[in-house]
Formats: sequence, C-alpha cells, structure tokens
Amino acid sequence: MLRAVAVTTTTAAREAQLAHRAWPVAAAAMGRLMSTAAILAADMKDDEGRISVEAHGDGPLGRVVAEVSPQGAMRARVQHPDVELPLRPDGKLAVGQAVGVDGFFRVMRQDAFGDWYQGQVELQTGEIGDDFLHYLMQSEQVPSAVSLGVLVGQEGLVIGSGGVMVQALPGCPRELVDETAARFGGLTQISRRLADGETLENLIRMVLPEPVHWHPQESLQWSCWCDRERIADMLRTLPDSDLEDLISDGGAEVTCHFCRTAYQFNVSDIESFRRSGADH
Repeated sequence: MLRAVAVTTTTAAREAQLAHRAWPVAAAAMGRLMSTAAILAADMKDDEGRISVEAHGDGPLGRVVAEVSPQGAMRARVQHPDVELPLRPDGKLAVGQAVGVDGFFRVMRQDAFGDWYQGQVELQTGEIGDDFLHYLMQSEQVPSAVSLGVLVGQEGLVIGSGGVMVQALPGCPRELVDETAARFGGLTQISRRLADGETLENLIRMVLPEPVHWHPQESLQWSCWCDRERIADMLRTLPDSDLEDLISDGGAEVTCHFCRTAYQFNVSDIESFRRSGADH
C-alpha cells in the first residue's frame, strides 16, 4: 500500500564539501541533492547507467548537480562553492536563497544502452526538497511526501545528511494515506537525528504503520568515476588547432568538475593525441 525510501549521505556530502572547499550553504545544497539522487537510485537496476539530478536557479550558487551509479557511487558539484549567506530567521541555512527560484529542477536517467531520458520542472522554492516533491507529483504523478536535511557542525563541516520519501501505491486507502501523512508530519530534523545516530529503520518506522516489509540495505559512498583515459579520450576529439595551442603552452592540466582531481598531460601526450586523431 505504501513505499518508503530512507537514505543517509553524511559521509558522501562531507567528502563533496571537502573536494570543493564548499561553504556550508553550498555543502547543504549538494548534500540535499545527493540524497535526492540516492532516493531515486533505489529503483535502479544493476545493468542501468546512472541518475543525475540538477538544480539550476538564479541564486548565487549557480548550477548544482549530483549523480549516483547503480553500485552506489556518488558525486556532486556546485558552480560557485564559496557562497556565504546569512542564516534564515529560523536559524537554518538559506539553501533556497542560494539556489534561487527562477530556474529548473531536472532528473536524468541513463539506461543500459547509454541513452539519457529526462524530466524537468520549474523550481518552486530552491530548497531542493520542495522541488523534488514537485517533480514527483508532476512528472511521475505519484502522491508523495519528502523530507531532506543537511546539518553543518560548529567547525563548518557536514555532520548529518539524508532524507526520507514515502509514496502511496495504487489502491492505497485514503484513511491510510491520511494516517501516514500525519505520522510524516512528525518526522522533523532528519539531519539532526542522523547526526545523533538515528538509524534509517527507525526513521521509516516513525512513518509507516506495521506491518513493514524490509528490502536489503544498499551501500552509498563518495566515489568519482573519472580517470586519466577518459580525459585523454576527450582531448583526442579536439581539433588539431586546439591541440597545437596546448603543445605551445607546454601541455595541459584538466580538472574533474566533480572530484577536483587534476590530470596532467605533457607535450608528448598531446602530440600522441594529434597523431591518433590523424590515424583515425
């Protein structure tokens, strides 16, 4: 009758923050988006590609992206990680202001053949959770409830990150929907609960009435799938004029947008790319 997914992304969100040297509000936006991608990944099959979730509004953060693979590898990036904004009146990070509202929330899914399919809605508040809920209601048309949170500690690093989604399946009685909605309303401060050691099982038990059928837990971890050969393949596609410019510059350094790993290519490398392009 009901379906629930709960995720904890604390470690991955902190690794994303460290990789990008992100200020708290940027780290919170990435963490919430990573939790969104993780929740959506619960439907992925092992042979599928990956899920990419993007929030791009008119706020100072610019483009925020999170991706997850079927194996639970997660990565994220933010266009402007050094944004600093005052806290909201309720003491929470101003994620909505940082993301903005004039823009879009996009979900892209890659199938087993490498083809991409996307759904997109307009941003509602920029808080990520509200925008994710709007996407579920508009694009997937499934009655849903979503709660996402990221908690940053006194040292400025993420100490709690995660989320819960509950959906009513076809045929779910109205009274059960109402009961679950009331229970969900009591599920507050998710990030604080996770930082204090609350388990995902307990979060779901707070929302779903018994009996509950449990699926096996799946692991999530910060891990970028960039590598030197992928970057080299990209450089091989450049026109000869661009490769000649790189040779004149003494080589090239290419930095991954997600993990910030820098790959160095010397003049000999660039010359070999030009020759392989000519052979092709």
